[in-house]
Amino acid sequence: MLNYWLGADKDTYVAELEGDVLGTFYLKANQPDRGSHVVNAGYMVGEKARGKGIAKAMAEFSFVEAKHLGYSAMQFNYVVKSNEGAVVLWKKMGFEIVGEIPDAFLHPTLGLTNVYVMYRKL
Repeated sequence: MLNYWLGADKDTYVAELEGDVLGTFYLKANQPDRGSHVVNAGYMVGEKARGKGIAKAMAEFSFVEAKHLGYSAMQFNYVVKSNEGAVVLWKKMGFEIVGEIPDAFLHPTLGLTNVYVMYRKL
């Protein structure tokens, strides 16, 4: 996972406070060539930092940074529908659900679960 998260195709960032890692995110072109103006991102927040606005702060920073890097929109290809906290946050942050993929995620307790494709302009 570390090799993926820190891959050469990504710009990776860490949120920390007084030496404690709170979360991390990456930015990368969603598609090569003619799709490279749309950025894709992945976010992780540490267990102890959840519910403290870290994801929102990282998202806000990532929008500014992505624009600075030359991207004009952001797309999430895989937001698990049952992850209601993430779906609510991304909608509040200006994302729209532009697609839904049936049974794309095997949830450990819910079984097969749909995922959303979400999009917003920067």
